Amino acid sequence: MRPGQDLVVGGFIGIGGTVYAAEKFEADLRKTLPKFLLDAVGRFRAELCRQPGRVAGSSEVLAEAVRGGGITMEDVREGGILAALWNAAERYRAGLAVYLRRIPVRQETVEICEALGLNPYRLLSGGCTLFAADNGNDVLWALGEAGICGAVIGKVTGGRDRLILNGEVRSHLNRPAPDEIEKLKKKTEGVQP
Repeated sequence: MRPGQDLVVGGFIGIGGTVYAAEKFEADLRKTLPKFLLDAVGRFRAELCRQPGRVAGSSEVLAEAVRGGGITMEDVREGGILAALWNAAERYRAGLAVYLRRIPVRQETVEICEALGLNPYRLLSGGCTLFAADNGNDVLWALGEAGICGAVIGKVTGGRDRLILNGEVRSHLNRPAPDEIEKLKKKTEGVQP
């Protein structure tokens, strides 16, 4: 991961947490969310099995770039995309500039997070991969060929600033907080977060 590289997300963030929330809080969610939305979440399990990083083994473009050192990958898991961005920046001592609105998130995830008071960017995200690549469009092409959505969400920068850009608002990426799934676990145990 080095300055000038594109940051690419393959897959949708928050899918793992969305599935967990829909299973554990189905009765509560059915009171406020439409049935078709919750039924769609039932089909998300397949996305959890399609890790975009695995595309590197089957895509000649990605496989060649990984061998040549042009791509690094970070699974997005516990703590969500914000934790993955922080961890990658720490590991490579890099700065970041990330456009929050470009991060792929399904509407079902947004609705469930809103209903339960969760942050989708800090939510368990199995089935999602963060890439740093010399050419983000090559990564998008390979992901598309494998039927996986992706988006260029920003750049690796020099220095140590880790900026999150959300319209006109610029903020700094903070150290990872506990995964939002922990709030749900506390609710199921009857403990207030």
